[in-house]
Amino acid sequence: MSSRQSVPNLSALAESVRKSHRKRRLRTRLHVAEMTTVPGAGTTCEHDHTMQKSARVLGPYKNGDKWRIVMLDGDTRKSLVADSYEAALALRDDLKGVIKKHIARSFEESLEEYLKNLVDRGVSQDTADKVRRMLRPFLPLAEPLTAIDAERAAQMYFDETRRTKSNGEPIANDSHHLLLRRVKHFYKWAISRRYVMQNPFAEVSPIGRPKRGKQQLRIDEARKLVTVAMERAKTLDAGSTAILMQIFLGLRPTEALVRVVRDLDDEGRVLWVPFGKTNNAKRRLQIPDALREVMLLHAKGKPADAPLLGPPGDALHTRDIIRYRLKLLCQQLGLPTVCPHSLRGLNATLALDAGATAQHVAAALGHASFTTTARHYADASSVANVGLRRVADLLGTRSGSRATDVEQLASLLQTSLSPSDLQRLRQLLPA
Repeated sequence: MSSRQSVPNLSALAESVRKSHRKRRLRTRLHVAEMTTVPGAGTTCEHDHTMQKSARVLGPYKNGDKWRIVMLDGDTRKSLVADSYEAALALRDDLKGVIKKHIARSFEESLEEYLKNLVDRGVSQDTADKVRRMLRPFLPLAEPLTAIDAERAAQMYFDETRRTKSNGEPIANDSHHLLLRRVKHFYKWAISRRYVMQNPFAEVSPIGRPKRGKQQLRIDEARKLVTVAMERAKTLDAGSTAILMQIFLGLRPTEALVRVVRDLDDEGRVLWVPFGKTNNAKRRLQIPDALREVMLLHAKGKPADAPLLGPPGDALHTRDIIRYRLKLLCQQLGLPTVCPHSLRGLNATLALDAGATAQHVAAALGHASFTTTARHYADASSVANVGLRRVADLLGTRSGSRATDVEQLASLLQTSLSPSDLQRLRQLLPA
């Protein structure tokens, strides 16, 4: 099975080189590098040892009073004519250099360029590092970008779905689904840079159903965790305090750990989150009284730019400290072992149960809309109860209020109730 790809737009490339080569040679090389598209890859997959013909340049050949250069790529052939033998040699060298440059571009080189591009476009360095850790073990770093064809791509993804983690457990569907999305985005970028002609993963579909939401603690279980975590937090234990910040404020693990003293405002009543994973992560959160005392203890005597959780001058903690402390506390209290990210979901569930509006909960978590909150964080029953409360509010009568908008009510019912609930409602309504 060959992984070879041909050079697209060969005529356009040849024409651009022909015109630009009338200028100085140095300027010509720069122009060719800009105008070139994906080269033919004379490479094969690691499971195919048959040598394929690569894109190549032949000549110069005498052509009347001029000299001809021939560009070949598979069945595609294009001739270029130069006025002199020296010009033809320069043209040939430029084209060979362009082809060699792109054929030699490896996954490792391209991946680093891609990650730098992500950061330049506003993606946080932390997210870029996560992408690096995910893609580097998956991609054949030493091979050229053109070394993967559609068949190999499908096999690579299938093998990933069968991979087991270091603890012997199979990799979660959500994990390899995310990997597939990220590798497709990498190839989309590579195509935009004209490093490859097509995405071999384009037709690869995710295997298995994603798991919506993470296991959450029940209310009594959460109370036990908060009680013990609060005791440890008062001793300036960073992991326990970060756990409380996630539960009470709905912060992402990293958002809790990278806060500096300056982010704690209004005498400990407000916490600023000036940046985060997305644009919507920027927000200002009200700190409940139950957490305010602990936050002030951590900030006491520190300069404004010092880490809020940790001694001045120390490096910021990583999310491992939350994972370690949460697992330890769950084991000590006999609670189900949950992951740090589930604490955000617990925050959303409890907020909805307490009567908070969907929009306010989504904003507190840093989501653009409640759709993400409902799909991945809040308990499904809590989400349904919010819809029922909204229906009740809309149906409720108040003195001096306007008549209910029937169309608005119908739309709200359709989006808030399940099909079975809608059917039951129809049965209860008088004919």
